[in-house]
Amino acid sequence: MSKKEDAVVSEQHAMIGNVTQDAAPAFQRNDHPDAQWFASAGLGLFLHFGISAVRGECDLSWGMIKNDSSTRENAVKSYGLFNLRICMRPSDYWAMAKDFVVDAFDPVTILTAAKEAGCKYAVLTTKHHDGFCLWPSAFGGFHIGNYQPGRDIVREYVDACREVGLKVGLYYSPPDWYFNRNRMSFHYGKQQPPLDVNHEPVNLPDGVTIAPSEGGRPAYLPVQSEEENKKQDEEYDALVRGQTLELITNYGPIDVLWYDGAFPNGEETLSVEEMRKLQPSMLFNPRALGYGDFDTSECRFPDKRHRGWWEYCHVSQDGGWGYREHDGYKPVGWLLAELVKARAWGGNFLPNFAPDAHGQMPAGFYKRMQQIQSWMQKHAESVFDVEPGPWPERSDAPVTIRGKTWYVHFDYLNEGQATLTGVGKAKSATMLATGEAVLFEQQADNLIVRIPEPMRTTFVDVVAVTFE
Repeated sequence: MSKKEDAVVSEQHAMIGNVTQDAAPAFQRNDHPDAQWFASAGLGLFLHFGISAVRGECDLSWGMIKNDSSTRENAVKSYGLFNLRICMRPSDYWAMAKDFVVDAFDPVTILTAAKEAGCKYAVLTTKHHDGFCLWPSAFGGFHIGNYQPGRDIVREYVDACREVGLKVGLYYSPPDWYFNRNRMSFHYGKQQPPLDVNHEPVNLPDGVTIAPSEGGRPAYLPVQSEEENKKQDEEYDALVRGQTLELITNYGPIDVLWYDGAFPNGEETLSVEEMRKLQPSMLFNPRALGYGDFDTSECRFPDKRHRGWWEYCHVSQDGGWGYREHDGYKPVGWLLAELVKARAWGGNFLPNFAPDAHGQMPAGFYKRMQQIQSWMQKHAESVFDVEPGPWPERSDAPVTIRGKTWYVHFDYLNEGQATLTGVGKAKSATMLATGEAVLFEQQADNLIVRIPEPMRTTFVDVVAVTFE
């Protein structure tokens, strides 16, 4: 990820109030026996699903956030993964809910493909920042039940996870832009245009426009007074608490609650003690409270190793998290390269794929799952039930370890050579895919491993080095 893309992630997290695990007080990770699976899960599937898929033009939720002129220009030229060119008025965005038909959603087929590719768990966006719930919530009034009475997409997904044999993860965003639509600015980050006495923008740069007012109110600017905001705080807290309780009480055992954004009232909104009582084996991440059972790195491999359990999520399409009709998928070589880096540091990899408004996964998803499945048939032993390796401290390629064997991973950027330092005498070095021996050169306690060019692929090549 470039520095500009990294800045986009940071600014988005600031807007929704994400807190990092570094702020954690004394907190005990869940030690329930049924929660220990996460440490060795390795691979999961992230599903960002929501009403933005109706038009397939903008990212989920972020498509209604107005970007300033400099961000607009940079987005068109540089951002790539977080392309902010498409922006619609919030009211137009929310209006897509009536056309969110989901008439071809087959979660069993989707999750079976993921399971066969080696995924151990899945995480579904039950509600993103746009406020639209994929279940008929009794709180907030903006949910699938208002448009398709009797429909509960979350239940369909949860039932499919259990049928297929995947751990159940539910993403939930405490920030709710629909509920808070009259009290927040829909301008990106801290950017707002100058306003005149009528709250209309003035002196905008050439070529930059703002949507016209709706009924006398600016389309992207807050209209409530501070006094009105304070009155709404209690109701907002009750909404987040109520929706979270619905998710962890209505669907049986939940394995992961994946927060994205801060609770309105900290742990007073919903305490860890309450969550543990209702879901004894459930894990949750730190983004709501600043502490949790596992940490999350998003769209950027961490600079240093996490202290405990962790996960690395990333987009698989070029345009962002939600479905966009014209976005291409990253190659499988990239997906596998990110997976083996995460495993070399003892983390899990959670790539995201997005269904369209009918609930169907594009063909590219099934192709990538089949490609990963094919790779796993020969290489699964290098990423599952292994220990993290000393990369980059003693290896210039990601390494995992089982017993006396080091699995050295050569991604598509590698030139076919890896150097291991501070090691004992090697007994053999073989291509995991074929069992063929490869060249290695021992220099005291250093080892150089080379893969001949004819043996290279565009996936990730793995050499198993066994020491005496």
